Amino acid sequence: MELARTTPNVENDLQLLPQLINAWQQNREEMVTLTSQLREKKTREKALQTVILGTMKHHKIGALDLTKSGGRLLYKEQTRKGGLSQKSLQGILAEHMKSPEDATKALAFIAEKRGTKTVETLSFEKI
Repeated sequence: MELARTTPNVENDLQLLPQLINAWQQNREEMVTLTSQLREKKTREKALQTVILGTMKHHKIGALDLTKSGGRLLYKEQTRKGGLSQKSLQGILAEHMKSPEDATKALAFIAEKRGTKTVETLSFEKI
């Protein structure tokens, strides 16, 4: 089924609409199934990683050569900056400006000046 068309044909669009909707629904259902499987795999990966990292840290192992895959498993430790949520930004600004009221005004100004973006989507509701 061709999705990109060069010239719009209203009558043809209306005839294709049921097929497009069915294809969209089928694709959406497949995505839900795959997303669920991916979520399960990520959960399992995180659990395995936690155990492996704990073991490597406890035994002070920095790297393991993996003969089966021909690679190395490295233990790395990084320090990252924390997120900038509305609450944390409020606290940081209040500390810097020495006034929670000024921090609130600054956040309101930032929120007012932030750009907006319109996104069009389809959603399916079972009835």
